[in-house]
Amino acid sequence: MIRASEPAGARSDIATAASIGAVAYLSADIAHHAFGHGFACLALGGDIRSLSPVFVDCTLTGAVIDLSGPAANLVVGLSAAILVTICGRRWRSLALFLILAAAFNLYWLTLQLVFSVATNSDDWAWPLHVYGIGAPTRWVLAIAAAVGYHLVTRFAGTQLAVPDRSDARRVVLSAWLAAGAVACLTAAFAKPAISVIVQHALPQALGLSIGLLFVPAMAARRTRGPGLIVPRSWPWILAAIASTALTMLVLGPGLKIAIH
Repeated sequence: MIRASEPAGARSDIATAASIGAVAYLSADIAHHAFGHGFACLALGGDIRSLSPVFVDCTLTGAVIDLSGPAANLVVGLSAAILVTICGRRWRSLALFLILAAAFNLYWLTLQLVFSVATNSDDWAWPLHVYGIGAPTRWVLAIAAAVGYHLVTRFAGTQLAVPDRSDARRVVLSAWLAAGAVACLTAAFAKPAISVIVQHALPQALGLSIGLLFVPAMAARRTRGPGLIVPRSWPWILAAIASTALTMLVLGPGLKIAIH
């Protein structure tokens, strides 16, 4: 539980913050690809030729399958945001996980929509075409998504609320870089690995969540009460190692699921 006051100069444990960031990123990755695209593929009667941390190859195509990935990020992200709002920062490590899980999932949802409108590609492009969404409405959606992205950053800063900006920067940067490391590791079995990492894994992990880098400033400005100081937690460190290894071994090479 969080104490009423921390010892002077107390700082969060970086190994634990990085581990929590890794697990939080995987929550967004697995939600998007497995629970989103993958589940929709199977539910609609398709088979999965390959389910990986960066791509889902389904025997079916369609707007519902495309939108299921962002929809899963919305559900997981909002759930994490609601939980951390209700529970507060009583359990510090869990609070940090919920903050980061909300951020990674909702960043993925909002910035991917902006990217899809700007480039006419990725998950939102085909549904926007199928449902006859014209250019003016598309750009309204993109602007709304950009505003949403900013609000996610403000929410993360408010919930993190670390008065020491340098400590907030250490926590957030370690979590952000851990997400990039996990993305590279879980895409290492893809072929060609370097191309997949550079073109998909890193943009997915670091590009979509670039807003995290602005969280420390907001956390320092919007502090209410004691800051969120995260202590060393071996369970979180081991959870990050185990979940990364499991994702590498199971999804890294591309999981095939044929049930029809």
